Amino acid sequence: MRYSSAIVTTTLAVTSSVIAAPVEDPSRGFTIPVTHNFLSVNHNGPQSFNDAISKWGVEKDLPTGEHLKSDLVMHKEVAKRYADSTVAASSRNGDVEYTIPVKIGSPAQTLNLNLDTGSSDLWVFSTSQPTSQLTGHNVYNPSKSSSWKKMTGFSWSIQYADGSVASGDVGTDKVTIGSTTVGTQIVEIAKTASSSFISGANDGLIGLAYGKLNTVSPVQAKTWFENAMSSLSNKLFTANLYHNKTGSYDFGYIDNSKYTGSLQYTSISTKNGWWEFPSTNYKVGSTTYSNPSTATGIADTGTTLLLVSSGAAKAYYKTIPGAQANSQVGGYILPCASKTLPAFYFSVGSNMASVSGQNIIYGSSLGTIGGVQYCFGSIQPISGNQYIFGDVFFKQNFGVFDYGKTRFGFAPHSYT
Repeated sequence: MRYSSAIVTTTLAVTSSVIAAPVEDPSRGFTIPVTHNFLSVNHNGPQSFNDAISKWGVEKDLPTGEHLKSDLVMHKEVAKRYADSTVAASSRNGDVEYTIPVKIGSPAQTLNLNLDTGSSDLWVFSTSQPTSQLTGHNVYNPSKSSSWKKMTGFSWSIQYADGSVASGDVGTDKVTIGSTTVGTQIVEIAKTASSSFISGANDGLIGLAYGKLNTVSPVQAKTWFENAMSSLSNKLFTANLYHNKTGSYDFGYIDNSKYTGSLQYTSISTKNGWWEFPSTNYKVGSTTYSNPSTATGIADTGTTLLLVSSGAAKAYYKTIPGAQANSQVGGYILPCASKTLPAFYFSVGSNMASVSGQNIIYGSSLGTIGGVQYCFGSIQPISGNQYIFGDVFFKQNFGVFDYGKTRFGFAPHSYT
């Protein structure tokens, strides 16, 4: 069961002085700009991989024995990350997040939340947390909202495989994104959060997977989009994310100017609550390979990298001179100066999507091997038959999350 009482209103007026104000078209929906947050100058590829492993509860599937190398001479600042394993497992510094402004309460309190299509909770940093956890964050104060109503006996808790936890109380309040307000949206306010959460640049998370993943107990909550979509012309939203450039999420309509060619759609399975579809093939160069017939892909804006099968990662990196699986950083690395890297193709249902070679090198140099600078790869291998298509995919492809027709669509960005 899910708590489903919600009042949805659409506000068409927007204050022009608001920074990054959403763009509305009342006949279609609205657009909300995405803020590209760099948590430090350099992306931390190994930590992005560790974060994804923790989130999804899977294991790295790297080669073993003589095929797993350890000859990287790390730069001092990189070596320091691995001097203490507890620090390496918890710090998110160096990762990149895409956040959107979300207004909660009466009067509205604006928080910048990470829109995550791989989860279904709407949780926020709050005044219920210890002050030591709030540095650098906008914080929701329920006592200052006249529309907040606490739900006695309800709680929520998110726990990742590495032990990271965020949990707290539950209530309802007004939640506005762009021009659409859900009047009684369930909001999960944090009472405590692990360092892996508080070190991020966001003020919480808004999950837009299917509500069956929601952690509110004893009765699950509907997501904001599940409550809001009845007020939109179409029950869908799109992701238009870029590298080093402001992107957007569009709700209720598809902006044809944001992609090239034709949108390719595939039906999704909602059994597990994710935006999940068959992904049984991949291609490197002119060679097409097969994943197991049960293999699936998950479109997840809350994961940074492209996580694939061990066979796919091996097939890709063996085409790159000097690339190796490295035990010191826990992933595939390659020469930073690699030229004309091949594209990687993978199936989304019956259609093939791609990540170009220019999106394979993630971050700056980790160290040297034989005097050659080495960088982390954005394609990494995981165990199991569920593969995660994260922001590396969305930086090149426009994505359509069509709730009304239970399908996912994509096409290359237009870059306009």
